[in-house]
Amino acid sequence: MPHRPSSPVGPGRDRRRPGDSRRPYPLLATLAFAACGPGALAEADGNRLTVDAAARLIADHSTVAGDSQVVRAVAELWVDYTLLAGRLEEDGGLGSLDVGLATEQPLNEIMLRRLWDEAVPVDTVVTDEELTARFATEMPGAHATASQILLPFPRGATARQRDSVRVVAEGLHAQLAAGSDFATLARRYSGDPGSAAHGGSMGTFERGQMLAPVDEAVFGLRPGQLGDPVETAIGYHLLRLDALEVPEIDEVGEEFRRRIQQERIVAAESAYVSALDSASALSLAEDALDVARALAAAPPSSLSRGAARRDLITWDGGAYSVGDFVRILENAPAGFTGNILNASDEELEGALRQLGQERLILEEARARGLAPTREETDSVAAEVRDVILGWAEAIGLLPGTGMETGDSVAGAALEPTDSAPAAPPSPAPATPAERVREALIRVISGQQQVVPLGGVTFLLRDQGSWRIHESRIGATVARITGILSP
Repeated sequence: MPHRPSSPVGPGRDRRRPGDSRRPYPLLATLAFAACGPGALAEADGNRLTVDAAARLIADHSTVAGDSQVVRAVAELWVDYTLLAGRLEEDGGLGSLDVGLATEQPLNEIMLRRLWDEAVPVDTVVTDEELTARFATEMPGAHATASQILLPFPRGATARQRDSVRVVAEGLHAQLAAGSDFATLARRYSGDPGSAAHGGSMGTFERGQMLAPVDEAVFGLRPGQLGDPVETAIGYHLLRLDALEVPEIDEVGEEFRRRIQQERIVAAESAYVSALDSASALSLAEDALDVARALAAAPPSSLSRGAARRDLITWDGGAYSVGDFVRILENAPAGFTGNILNASDEELEGALRQLGQERLILEEARARGLAPTREETDSVAAEVRDVILGWAEAIGLLPGTGMETGDSVAGAALEPTDSAPAAPPSPAPATPAERVREALIRVISGQQQVVPLGGVTFLLRDQGSWRIHESRIGATVARITGILSP
């Protein structure tokens, strides 16, 4: 089934949303550490984190060296915490925050479930006879203990070199069949250092853990049996099954039945998508792979209207544009662009085709009248806002809440003594600025783990005004050094 990358971390740095006319949140306009130092390291909705303030924050509280990576991380957190704190101060329920991007995937899944139910009927009845037959063949839950001698191919092996390795494998197989000691030959000839050092022992493993040809060969043997040489992409394997443990069907039968049912569902859905793909003449633009790689290598901060509308994938009555792909890049998790750049042509073509198929089947669902209702849309949006509020509470950004910094944050209010009464509890931070500052101190000092905001980062930054001045990161590092110097 087509899959879209999960929602994102925010857009690139040093970018302010143009034309944003929102007035800054009044209570954030007097950030406690905005008054220190002339240059801003970061800005968010009219508020400033100065170079001097950031340096002082890190120098006073960080448990690690204040290098450029730490400075950048603090600036990123300050931007996100400030944007979120301001939203909460203005609207405690986050009703004004457009969470459409975060609701897109769950709402699409509602449509897809309805489409599968309506258009893809599946027979999920698995008879006891079929279950027994497949159990005997596939042995789900089985554990094999096996040994191998691996004869690897040279790097970039030619056909003649591969044939030479095969001849050696056949010769060793003949020696083993004649009674030669497996462990001795494994130590002498095997190219797998892990098993060779133990006489070829691969240990015990479940079905599906090894390379498919090796897995199939091992689980097709009887305990004590030597198999014929098996070729894989890395070389030839001489395999012996030493022991086999197979659970009774009564132990894993129902789980295996559910797996068979799921296989049928996936197969039926894949067949439906393939048929829809073919009927709609879905195809990639001639230069689609080159365009995708170029965009992944250097994601543009903006696209002209013409460039954004350029077709990357087309089908009868629809298209997936360059602009659509750029939005995927903006919203993708870390490592996504690297996967694109490192993918083979075949892999990248399959990924792009999958994006087109997803759009195609969603259009089919809408055409069948299967779109989510207003009530469902509102319910999903409310769930998203509840999740964000939970994160804000964990960070300590909710109005009227917060955690003390310093020694007390570590959880240690002092016990009263005879000579000194217990100090009254510190009041909750009164302003968003104070909550942001205390939250940063807890993270910087290692007293609290960073709460991952995920796609909320993108939502906040897309709907707010922010900027991180990359050119001032070095100055902040230098200022930290100056503060810490004796």
